[in-house]
Amino acid sequence: MPRRKQLKGIALNLASSFISRNNDVDGYWALGLLYKEAVMSGTTMFTLNLETGESFPQYKFSKRLSIPYFDFLQDQLKKQGFEREQVVCADIELEFNTAPTSRQIMFKSTWGDPFVCKISLKDDLSRVWHVEVRGWCGQHDALSERRSIRRYTDIAK
Repeated sequence: MPRRKQLKGIALNLASSFISRNNDVDGYWALGLLYKEAVMSGTTMFTLNLETGESFPQYKFSKRLSIPYFDFLQDQLKKQGFEREQVVCADIELEFNTAPTSRQIMFKSTWGDPFVCKISLKDDLSRVWHVEVRGWCGQHDALSERRSIRRYTDIAK
């Protein structure tokens, strides 16, 4: 029987993968696309429920973005010995253009604005396991970015 505190490690793995440059939508970095969409809709927040694919605000690629991370979560739970029913809710929350921490300023290695990615996993005992990861992100700009060959549809335009 796995220990519940392992859910925090699973949440950290999920956050690390989600903010990775390998997280792309139609060949472009997903966080850059989300940041641009958030600014265009007049907000700096984005919340995604992995199980349902619903997001706030809702973007045209939200559901598609949730599918691989829901699968990733299920794979992580299985590897750690958890049953699928033991995690009843999994949310990803992004906040863009936040105030940078002194550590972020000291170790800045890229361009863009600071962001916070929060992962919340709620277990079947109603305990919520939180992880928070910070980084830097710029808004998507198709003219200055290279497109990955891992693209499926033309939604990023």
